[in-house]
Amino acid sequence: MKLGYVMVFVSDLREAKRFYSTLLGMPIISEKNNQLIFQLEGTQLVAFKCEKNGQVGDYSNEARTVLVFHVDSIEKKFYEMKSKGIKFLHEKPTEARYAAFLDPFGNVFEIAEHSSI
Repeated sequence: MKLGYVMVFVSDLREAKRFYSTLLGMPIISEKNNQLIFQLEGTQLVAFKCEKNGQVGDYSNEARTVLVFHVDSIEKKFYEMKSKGIKFLHEKPTEARYAAFLDPFGNVFEIAEHSSI
Protein backbone atom coordinates (compact mmCIF):
# COMPACT_ATOMS: atom_id res chain seq x y z
CA MET A 1 0.00 0.00 0.00
CA LYS A 2 0.98 3.60 -0.54
CA LEU A 3 -0.40 6.62 1.32
CA GLY A 4 -2.77 8.47 -1.00
CA TYR A 5 -3.67 11.52 1.09
CA VAL A 6 -4.66 12.51 4.62
CA MET A 7 -8.31 13.30 5.39
CA VAL A 8 -9.72 15.20 8.35
CA PHE A 9 -13.39 15.80 9.02
CA VAL A 10 -14.49 19.38 9.73
CA SER A 11 -17.88 20.89 10.50
CA ASP A 12 -17.18 24.32 8.97
CA LEU A 13 -15.26 24.68 5.70
CA ARG A 14 -14.75 28.42 6.09
CA GLU A 15 -13.15 27.91 9.51
CA ALA A 16 -11.11 25.00 8.14
CA LYS A 17 -9.78 27.29 5.40
CA ARG A 18 -8.77 29.89 7.99
CA PHE A 19 -7.14 27.34 10.29
CA TYR A 20 -5.25 25.17 7.81
CA SER A 21 -4.37 27.82 5.24
CA THR A 22 -4.04 31.05 7.21
CA LEU A 23 -2.81 29.77 10.59
CA LEU A 24 -0.86 26.64 9.57
CA GLY A 25 0.24 27.93 6.15
CA MET A 26 -0.98 25.06 3.96
CA PRO A 27 -1.64 26.25 0.39
CA ILE A 28 -5.13 25.51 -0.96
CA ILE A 29 -5.14 23.32 -4.08
CA SER A 30 -8.89 22.95 -4.58
CA GLU A 31 -12.24 24.01 -3.12
CA LYS A 32 -15.47 22.09 -3.65
CA ASN A 33 -18.93 22.07 -2.05
CA ASN A 34 -18.01 19.61 0.66
CA GLN A 35 -14.21 19.65 0.79
CA LEU A 36 -11.02 21.67 0.71
CA ILE A 37 -7.75 20.22 -0.50
CA PHE A 38 -4.50 21.59 0.91
CA GLN A 39 -0.92 20.94 -0.15
CA LEU A 40 0.89 19.02 2.55
CA GLU A 41 4.55 18.22 1.94
CA GLY A 42 4.67 14.90 0.12
CA THR A 43 0.88 14.50 -0.03
CA GLN A 44 -2.39 16.39 0.36
CA LEU A 45 -4.67 17.09 3.30
CA VAL A 46 -8.37 16.86 2.49
CA ALA A 47 -10.76 18.65 4.84
CA PHE A 48 -14.12 16.95 4.31
CA LYS A 49 -17.38 18.48 5.56
CA CYS A 50 -19.14 16.63 8.40
CA GLU A 51 -22.01 17.44 10.76
CA LYS A 52 -20.44 17.35 14.25
CA ASN A 53 -17.10 18.13 15.86
CA GLY A 54 -15.08 15.39 17.55
CA GLN A 55 -14.17 15.06 21.21
CA VAL A 56 -10.60 14.79 22.43
CA GLY A 57 -11.38 12.54 25.41
CA ASP A 58 -8.43 11.02 27.26
CA TYR A 59 -5.89 12.03 24.63
CA SER A 60 -2.91 9.76 25.11
CA ASN A 61 -4.87 6.85 26.60
CA GLU A 62 -7.44 6.30 23.83
CA ALA A 63 -6.87 4.90 20.36
CA ARG A 64 -6.67 7.57 17.67
CA THR A 65 -4.71 8.67 14.62
CA VAL A 66 -2.47 11.71 15.04
CA LEU A 67 -0.48 13.55 12.38
CA VAL A 68 2.90 14.72 13.65
CA PHE A 69 4.56 17.72 12.01
CA HIS A 70 8.35 17.97 12.38
CA VAL A 71 9.71 21.38 13.35
CA ASP A 72 13.26 22.64 13.86
CA SER A 73 12.58 24.23 17.27
CA ILE A 74 9.69 22.98 19.39
CA GLU A 75 9.77 26.03 21.67
CA LYS A 76 9.80 28.55 18.84
CA LYS A 77 6.97 26.85 16.93
CA PHE A 78 4.92 26.19 20.09
CA TYR A 79 4.89 29.84 21.16
CA GLU A 80 4.42 31.07 17.58
CA MET A 81 1.33 28.87 17.20
CA LYS A 82 -0.03 29.79 20.65
CA SER A 83 0.29 33.48 19.72
CA LYS A 84 -2.01 32.78 16.75
CA GLY A 85 -4.63 31.37 19.12
CA ILE A 86 -4.03 27.68 18.39
CA LYS A 87 -5.13 25.55 21.34
CA PHE A 88 -2.61 23.08 22.76
CA LEU A 89 -3.25 20.11 25.03
CA HIS A 90 0.08 20.81 26.77
CA GLU A 91 0.99 23.88 28.80
CA LYS A 92 4.47 23.75 27.27
CA PRO A 93 6.43 21.34 25.07
CA THR A 94 7.06 18.00 26.78
CA GLU A 95 10.48 16.68 27.78
CA ALA A 96 10.13 14.28 24.83
CA ARG A 97 10.15 17.41 22.59
CA TYR A 98 6.57 17.39 21.30
CA ALA A 99 3.28 19.18 21.95
CA ALA A 100 -0.25 18.22 20.90
CA PHE A 101 -2.64 20.81 19.47
CA LEU A 102 -6.23 20.90 18.25
CA ASP A 103 -7.94 22.20 15.19
CA PRO A 104 -11.31 23.93 15.78
CA PHE A 105 -13.12 20.61 15.16
CA GLY A 106 -11.50 18.35 17.75
CA ASN A 107 -8.85 16.81 15.48
CA VAL A 108 -5.52 16.34 17.29
CA PHE A 109 -2.10 16.95 15.76
CA GLU A 110 1.38 17.20 17.21
CA ILE A 111 4.49 19.21 16.53
CA ALA A 112 7.79 17.51 17.34
CA GLU A 113 11.45 18.24 16.87
CA HIS A 114 13.12 16.11 14.19
CA SER A 115 15.26 14.29 16.73
CA SER A 116 12.36 13.47 19.10
CA ILE A 117 11.79 9.90 17.84
